[in-house]
Amino acid sequence: MKRNGNTFRIIGITAFFLGCFFLLILFGTGVYRNIVSLHTDTYELRSLSSYLLTVSKMGEADISHTTGEHGAMLMIEDRDSGYGNRIYLYDGYLVEDYGELGGRLFPDAAIRIGRSDLFEIKEVDDDLLRIETQAGAVYIHLQEVKP
Repeated sequence: MKRNGNTFRIIGITAFFLGCFFLLILFGTGVYRNIVSLHTDTYELRSLSSYLLTVSKMGEADISHTTGEHGAMLMIEDRDSGYGNRIYLYDGYLVEDYGELGGRLFPDAAIRIGRSDLFEIKEVDDDLLRIETQAGAVYIHLQEVKP
């Protein structure tokens, strides 16, 4: 009879430790998932700002802005061709498409740059733009490219 009591205790203690181990694994995976999610969101926000800065530094293009059917739009023109990249907000994403600058937009075929609910362009000075997204503000110096 004593032997049976010890067996139940050993099984109970083993079950307790296995249960704790299982809960620890569940808790650890939840924490890891949250850390990865936060890291991904931060990376996307940083990428958005970096992309806008990189686009502004392209030496072969004229940069301008306008307000279109999807709100603010940043336009990077290919050297006096009338065509270029157009960056604007569509369906919760900052997107970029290529086409005639005054022409029709193709948001469904556009490349998604990053998630954002905010895209505002303000002229700070004659040759300075402030572009604001969820990632923060980026300042772009406008300069006309001389032929």
